[in-house]
Amino acid sequence: MIVGNLQQLDIALLPAPLMRLLSLPELSLHRLQQQAEGRHDLIDDTVFYLVSCPTTAEEASLKSEFHDRYLDIQIVLTGQEVIALSAAVSSPHDHQESKPDLLFLDNPTITTRLLLNTGDFAIFYPGEVHRPTCQVGSPARIKKVVFKICKNWLAAQ
Repeated sequence: MIVGNLQQLDIALLPAPLMRLLSLPELSLHRLQQQAEGRHDLIDDTVFYLVSCPTTAEEASLKSEFHDRYLDIQIVLTGQEVIALSAAVSSPHDHQESKPDLLFLDNPTITTRLLLNTGDFAIFYPGEVHRPTCQVGSPARIKKVVFKICKNWLAAQ
């Protein structure tokens, strides 16, 4: 996992391909905040992002998830959210996919909580368990973007 802020990419120590991607002018915080909800393809099914406006909820009412083929770069565009974390999954193939590359876990032990504000991001590698969209205080509508980066694409860069 890597955490940082879009306004301070130079100190996030990102792998070069992710740094190049997040440094693109069209993916600046301001430009992303203007994007419509939905899926936006950058490189077919290899690199794309999803803009959404969910309402945060109590941590206990949400599910923990992980991915096997894609990295997540979760960025808060407006508002605040907590992402609860659990230990990484050691054998991801023991779990059933709910949707393509989306696997849920039943009540894993939460080990850490990240508070993300506008512009903050968290990068989750395959197998890293996270429970996004947890509320800060009370439920609130936020805007966020989740980049999906195929691990094979990243390895080939």
